[in-house]
Amino acid sequence: MKKILLCRTDAIGDLILTLPVARSIAERHPQLHLSLLVSEYTKPLLENESYLDDILTIKGRSPAGFGAIKELAQLLGEHRFDTIIHIYPRFGLALAAAFAGIDRRVGTAYRGYSFLFNHQVKLHRRKSSKHELDLNYDLVESLFPDLKRHRPALTVSDRQINAARRLLEKRSDRPHYVVIHPLSQGSAPNWRLSRYLDLADKIAASDHQVVITGSAVQRSMIAAALASRRRSHLNLAGETDLTTLVGVIRNAKMIVTGSTGPIHIAAAVGTFAVGIYPPQTALSATRWGPGGRLVKLFVPRIDGKASAAVACMDAVATETVAAFILSKLEEDAKLLI
Repeated sequence: MKKILLCRTDAIGDLILTLPVARSIAERHPQLHLSLLVSEYTKPLLENESYLDDILTIKGRSPAGFGAIKELAQLLGEHRFDTIIHIYPRFGLALAAAFAGIDRRVGTAYRGYSFLFNHQVKLHRRKSSKHELDLNYDLVESLFPDLKRHRPALTVSDRQINAARRLLEKRSDRPHYVVIHPLSQGSAPNWRLSRYLDLADKIAASDHQVVITGSAVQRSMIAAALASRRRSHLNLAGETDLTTLVGVIRNAKMIVTGSTGPIHIAAAVGTFAVGIYPPQTALSATRWGPGGRLVKLFVPRIDGKASAAVACMDAVATETVAAFILSKLEEDAKLLI
């Protein structure tokens, strides 16, 4: 093997939970040329990761249509990879790799298109109780045994930190803040927006600045919900690209969110994260939790019925989460005295 391509084209958290594998391979086998195929959206996360030799991108998570598959196959062929590892397998990606004539095509053995992988790994991901990071390492174990396993980490540049600082200075003269990222893309049950804003009010009542983050699509929903609030919070939803968002999270005292990309960013840059996670096994923190040490997770209890899981998120009391956060902020403040 000389040129390796890891394929992970899905969401922020998924990519962050794959980066330790790339880092481990690069450290153990520095003679290899190691590349990563990601979506255009998540590429900014990788701009400071020096252990990657190259980064390739596609629009979306998988090529849409035969023309896009052929285009990706041509791109892969031009790079002359001898091995591709489908950490995020999709039919279009697998077919493009086969068309490109990549010698070793690694993927799991139990998909309808697994015949496109000539190196099949007997690994069931969907119903596994293992953490995603461990499953990623398990997938590459047959090719790269005995890798040193790392926790997720992102390298944050001064440019990212300064861009975040400039953005915040335009809106507030308070350098210390707590980030609340209340909305998700719907991949897992989450607290209601009103619960997050109730929490924001309680944090602000103790004289802490609260910064709300989210996408441009989510901005109007957040703004409408904030309009009825007595306390003022800084709404940055839609005002940060991914590069700046990393800086905003890195500079924060803490972040509060659900099972979202930002909680994985926080864990990877060393910012304390408070997570509100669902209890179902397939969506739980055991399976998808952030990989860092600076984490406190709140998970509701259910009676075992999956149908009850969405409704039960309200079982996590705002007062309980607020009490922990305020205690942690007070404790951190004392350490600085």
